[in-house]
Amino acid sequence: MTRPQLLDLLDSRRDLAVPAPRSLAELAERATTQASVRAAVDSLDAWHLRVLTAATALGDVTVSTLARGLTGATPRQVDRAVDRLAGLLLVLVDDDLVHVVGAAAAVLGPYPAGLAAPSANPVPDIGLRLAQAGPGVRPVLERLLWRPAGHVPHAMRVVDPDEATGPIDLALAHHLLRPVDDETVVLPREVSLHLRDGALFPDVVPPTAPPWPEPSADSPTHLDRVDAAAVGTALEAVSATAALLEAVDRHHPARLTHGGMARKDAVKALSRVAPGDAGWFHLALAESAGLIGADARGWLPTVSSDRWRRAALWTQWLALREAWTQIPATPGTLSNTLTAQAPATARAWRQEILAEICTASPGTPVDTSHLAARLAWRHPGWPVDDSLPLIDAVLAEAAVIGAIALGARSRLADRTDDPGMPERSGTLILQSDLTAIAPGPLTPDTAGELALLADRESTGIAGVRRFTRTSLRRALDAGWTGERVRTWWSQHSMTGVPQGLLVLLDDVVRDHGRVSVSAASAVLEVDDPAVAEALLRSSRATDLGLRRLGPTVLLAQCEPEMALELLREQGLSPIARDSHGEVLNSPAPARIRTAAPTATPGPSSDVSQLVDRLVTAPEPTVTDPTRVLVELRRAQTDGAWLEVTHVDDTGTSRRDVVRVMAVGAGAARCVIRGGGGVIVVPVARVLTAVRTPS
Repeated sequence: MTRPQLLDLLDSRRDLAVPAPRSLAELAERATTQASVRAAVDSLDAWHLRVLTAATALGDVTVSTLARGLTGATPRQVDRAVDRLAGLLLVLVDDDLVHVVGAAAAVLGPYPAGLAAPSANPVPDIGLRLAQAGPGVRPVLERLLWRPAGHVPHAMRVVDPDEATGPIDLALAHHLLRPVDDETVVLPREVSLHLRDGALFPDVVPPTAPPWPEPSADSPTHLDRVDAAAVGTALEAVSATAALLEAVDRHHPARLTHGGMARKDAVKALSRVAPGDAGWFHLALAESAGLIGADARGWLPTVSSDRWRRAALWTQWLALREAWTQIPATPGTLSNTLTAQAPATARAWRQEILAEICTASPGTPVDTSHLAARLAWRHPGWPVDDSLPLIDAVLAEAAVIGAIALGARSRLADRTDDPGMPERSGTLILQSDLTAIAPGPLTPDTAGELALLADRESTGIAGVRRFTRTSLRRALDAGWTGERVRTWWSQHSMTGVPQGLLVLLDDVVRDHGRVSVSAASAVLEVDDPAVAEALLRSSRATDLGLRRLGPTVLLAQCEPEMALELLREQGLSPIARDSHGEVLNSPAPARIRTAAPTATPGPSSDVSQLVDRLVTAPEPTVTDPTRVLVELRRAQTDGAWLEVTHVDDTGTSRRDVVRVMAVGAGAARCVIRGGGGVIVVPVARVLTAVRTPS
């Protein structure tokens, strides 16, 4: 096997490279194991699976004969398919004969193409026997036409043709059904082929996947519209994720026992992210991207989310596109439960559908019917017909992420370079109704400060924020002053600052700080003796453990954080001070420390280096007589080639590359490669046996 062939093999059958094999013999042995061969067969598309099945059903057969058994196929198409199967080590080709390896034949089952094994005594004169049995037999036989085994009680009985009356008895009497045991009959191979008119399969599988529909006639203009819409959708996805991180950071939704998010908290967090059920997708997307996580405190943004917020817009979207293909929950069933009881196939559906979308030209219409047809051809073992709602759900997700726009495939589906995302800005439009509009993406610093000063009121990249007493008080609690807020408005507003905003700010500043909490277990300082008296008489005085130190000074027997929380529940606006009397800024926001999500690792760190090691490594030889016998029998089972060094009848040592046909009575019957004939080699005369992959 050449170096390019090895590279192609390890790329196609990735399980063979993990862990890295130490030699070509070990690689060949691993390639013939049942589990590895099953994985290779499962990875075949419908055309290559059809060729492999036909080769298994026909036995060792030439390419031209194989092509005649595949309706509508040309010898050239079959020859290319056989080359591909040989590259996967599923078939061996010698002297134009195609031989399916034993493990692959076992994977396809006992009746490949619905045919029984060749009969030791073929049924003669099938047409005459069918006529003698009568028309009532044919429906019974046709039930076994593509699945030849059936259940018949007392099948091993002898039936006289003259005395048979029922269709099953007539079929048994005329040997159109052959008993296997007392409960099972099989439709003989030659009878099946006669009833099928020689066809191996009931349908025709094309060598290529069903074509995509043609793009729109005004393709250049249509493609520009699709890409423009896709970029807008991508920006909306980034904006929605940022809004979700902001909501989670503020509300700390509760964590369910199984790891999901409390539904009430999730609905509240998603209220300004996306309308309706679309929010569940953004929740699953953020969790898959590693931007949110949960611990005993509830759901919080992760450390990675802070890096994501400050990244470029294109980098942010690429992270979301990758995270989309890694969502573990089944498409169409997303909810607050997130990854709970997620099947292992959910990721595969998204990844394969995205890969299939990328095979279409940009601008090509993408719909469920065409996509399902191509997936059924690409993965014949998948339940595609039963999964149309799931495919619909994945396409809906692709439209939200931007891989599809205006019902067509966009360039963003597989693009790796920035298509021209808009530049971030730090300007806002302040309005007299106490709202601010972001005309485009904001810089990370501006977006963070705006989130502190105002509450989100709408979704979308050009979102609306509203300044309220609560939002401005939140900024003052974080250490901002009224003057700093005014300056910030002036610096970021595209117009003047509305008078209504300034009045609102003055009212909040006037009330803010009338009660201060100092770090001394804690000390409460108020600016009015009446406020101190009201606190001492309140229902929370006992919880705080209040006692008077002076007309405007109270002592609380609790931590400052608890005192601040209880005072705010009383409708007051306290501020926190340190032991020196300085106003404390809010502490750093809570974050979950989780590892950033990584892509699924490949078969090895460097397949090219692995191939170089395998090609240059000396092939181990088998010299021990017991091991020689084991190797000969294993080669017979696997259908592998062996380079055998043995002593002939003249006492001369010779070396032949052979395929072992049978081992027994102390000798091996072998076929020499290249038309060298058949030789019988005594096992005792075999000096070395080296497995040859090619």
